[in-house]
Amino acid sequence: MNTTIVLDNFRDALSKNLTVVLCGLFILYVNSSLLRVYFTVPSFAHEARYVLYIFLVFNDMVMVTLSVLLHVLSYQPRFISVALCYILVFLSGTTYRNTPLILAGMAMERFVAVCLPLHHGRLCTASRARRFNLIVWWASSIPSLANIILSLWERHASFYTSVILCYHVSLYPTAGQKVITAAGSGIYMAFVWVTLVYTYTHVLCTARAASSNRGQIQKAQNTILLHAAQLLLCMLSFVTPVIENIVLSMLPNLRNTVPFANFLTTNLLPRILSPLIYGVRDKAFRKHMKGALLCQGRTQSTMIFNKRM
Repeated sequence: MNTTIVLDNFRDALSKNLTVVLCGLFILYVNSSLLRVYFTVPSFAHEARYVLYIFLVFNDMVMVTLSVLLHVLSYQPRFISVALCYILVFLSGTTYRNTPLILAGMAMERFVAVCLPLHHGRLCTASRARRFNLIVWWASSIPSLANIILSLWERHASFYTSVILCYHVSLYPTAGQKVITAAGSGIYMAFVWVTLVYTYTHVLCTARAASSNRGQIQKAQNTILLHAAQLLLCMLSFVTPVIENIVLSMLPNLRNTVPFANFLTTNLLPRILSPLIYGVRDKAFRKHMKGALLCQGRTQSTMIFNKRM
């Protein structure tokens, strides 16, 4: 998911690339701390919600790395090979579509925990969460694989040994490929919105009927709402071309600024929300985050676990 092709002077190009790289490094640093906490506290690997969450964190790290790389490469005068571009765009598109599907899985896990607590231990296991993650990768790759197959059918063999400026539209320029990309992402997003609305409605009804444990139910509601906010930011990528055309028709002098602002909003900003949802709000993660961010040797939980062993 890279930005629109624009021409910048050296100063603007340098400032934009520095901004993107620094934002990317910050997100990667925080998310790598979350990974460190997950893998140093043994109990997290046995809970479905943490398995789903850490997959989202890892997926965001891959996507941010690819987004930053593609953004920087868009300013390079030398083109890259078509084969490498296919790999980068395939992974970028797949990880982009992974995010809403993982959010749907996390919302369903909270729904089961609140509305079906007696069945939560049986339905939401760590092994099922890992299988769900594999299914998400498979489902998210379908539109990209379809586009690649269509390209193999339509493109001449010499194209795959050439070099290009690496953009999604450079690989998939036909109307059919654009429809596949838009339809695939649209279907996934619609499925996730239905899931979020369904789970939030039922959690809300449970909260009104419950006479106890309101704190946990309220937290589940807030978590689903944060997932919805994250998904809404991701969905802005569908309307940004329309927004860009409207804004640029009124303010043509911003033709280099608006696409860059959209890139930050739809690619990087949603990935900042992930650490906030669990890394800060979840007590189990929060009490270990300070040590992980400061790169301390071992978390308190790990030392206690080792003593018990």
